[in-house]
Amino acid sequence: MAHEMTSNDSAMFYKESAWHGIGTTVQEEYNPLKAIEVAGLDWTVSPSVRLNYAYTDDYGHIQEGTTTDKVANVRADTGDVLGWVGKDYQVVQNKELAELAYSLNGHDTVVESFGSIRNGSRVYCLIRADSFFAGGDTNDEVMQYLLLCNGHDGSLALSGLPTSIRVQCSNTLHQALNQSISRNMFRFSHAGDMQSKLTQAREALSYFKQTGTFFKEAVNTLANRKWDKNDIQKFWLDMYAEMESPVVTNPTNEMEEKNYKRALTTIGDWAERFDNEMSNMRVAQPTAWHAANAVTNWIQHRNAAKGRKMSTESRIDRNLFGKNATDSIKVMQKAMAYS
Repeated sequence: MAHEMTSNDSAMFYKESAWHGIGTTVQEEYNPLKAIEVAGLDWTVSPSVRLNYAYTDDYGHIQEGTTTDKVANVRADTGDVLGWVGKDYQVVQNKELAELAYSLNGHDTVVESFGSIRNGSRVYCLIRADSFFAGGDTNDEVMQYLLLCNGHDGSLALSGLPTSIRVQCSNTLHQALNQSISRNMFRFSHAGDMQSKLTQAREALSYFKQTGTFFKEAVNTLANRKWDKNDIQKFWLDMYAEMESPVVTNPTNEMEEKNYKRALTTIGDWAERFDNEMSNMRVAQPTAWHAANAVTNWIQHRNAAKGRKMSTESRIDRNLFGKNATDSIKVMQKAMAYS
């Protein structure tokens, strides 16, 4: 299915259901050990002993072979192959991810969503934390979460990432604004002693509340940093140059002219988003926070290459795991670095 949730995927959402109707919406708060059952994700992954394959030889004949260098991660409840991985690959079961989430705050750990995509190849658990208002005197509410995710197809490490959602515009912001926060993110490959890595992950989670405090302070720093028109334009030009390519304001050839027009279009989009936010929030004096969010809002709502429209789940996948996440972090770091 285009939204990357197949008929064998499932999820649990707190209060708000997804548009595609797949998954279970609940009205009460669940901890991770209960949520994984409600989400229907308490299945296991079983690595195959060996991998059988077929190929066509030089004479056009179909031949069969077998290897122990690769194994198939098989979803035990459906028999589907989730991915082909190396023989040293160590599986982290969904229940282990739930137990990791549970270790954050025990029975009081509240799950916002727990789900899978790509036929169960990727599993995520979003844990709710505290919220705050940026700048203190605005209606720009920021909800903080901890995203835990794991892959069974070899494409995603066991990962933990503090993240947040701006309620005003559903703009996802990763909490990687300084080194103190970045150190509290973790990403472990599926190799070696996974039990030891799970122990390290639990230790990293113990710093989550501290990370949230750092993030709140950083956001409020940006929200209290007043910028005028020149400050915003300089920031946007620098940001475009870093994410796309440097802009020559007086182009002398066709390539420079093309890039200049593309930059004007993109920055014009940022300006429109910025103006709409200023109007909707009734903000008189713009800040570094608003200028940065105009860019991250564009990043997380832009379409894929060649204008292809992305589905909700594809966009979530990119915003949480892919290039959109990386670019959003760059924007917030750049804004923090400006004097």
